[in-house]
Amino acid sequence: MPVSVELQDPYSYSVWPIVIVIIIIVASTIALVILSVLLHFRKRPSKPKAVPAQVFRPKTVADAQKEYLAKISAVEQKYRNNQIDVRTVHQELSAIVRMFVYDITGIQAQNFSLNELKAHNITQISGLIEEFYAPEFAERTEKQADDSIRDAREVIYKWN
Repeated sequence: MPVSVELQDPYSYSVWPIVIVIIIIVASTIALVILSVLLHFRKRPSKPKAVPAQVFRPKTVADAQKEYLAKISAVEQKYRNNQIDVRTVHQELSAIVRMFVYDITGIQAQNFSLNELKAHNITQISGLIEEFYAPEFAERTEKQADDSIRDAREVIYKWN
């Protein structure tokens, strides 16, 4: 059976496109190697090393007591002006006391549960936080805000 199409040898196609692609790949690889070597051995001017800022600056107990007693007074004032309810008073007092412990000791008490506070042996506040739990999370509470404010002040004032 006669065939009207003649097949061409694979080598009869032009080789130049293949040669050009190979040259581009080899040239770019050589350029990348040379560039990385030059950048690696380039001298960098020496800079004096900056001393990093201190992340945790412990406060003196007196400074922290003054600051956090003022925060408790602000919560008390909001409560007296009927801007917050008993539940919010206890939530804010809990946060204030926990942050006080963090500022004094560096222990992240604001992230701890009651059991974790007890495990870290922070007895000054674990009892207070335990008293705050019911009014913090209950819909109704028998606990008076005035008593809790007084207790929070006492814990901060007596901190040693």
